[in-house]
Amino acid sequence: MALSKDDKSTIIRLERIRTWNRNKPDQEAEGALVAGADDKIFRVDRADAEECAELVTDRRELAAIRHK
Repeated sequence: MALSKDDKSTIIRLERIRTWNRNKPDQEAEGALVAGADDKIFRVDRADAEECAELVTDRRELAAIRHK
């Protein structure tokens, strides 16, 4: 991982990504994507903390995000 030149994004180079579906039981939720030749590098832009709030499961962490 590295910051982009303008510090507004993160550049990620991957061989494999583990995924999960948070709405399924653990044994059904897990998966993996193996990178092909044209999808090993990703740019992840910053998001507002409030946009990520629904992903947080810890109540204290959620309160801290909403307090900022």
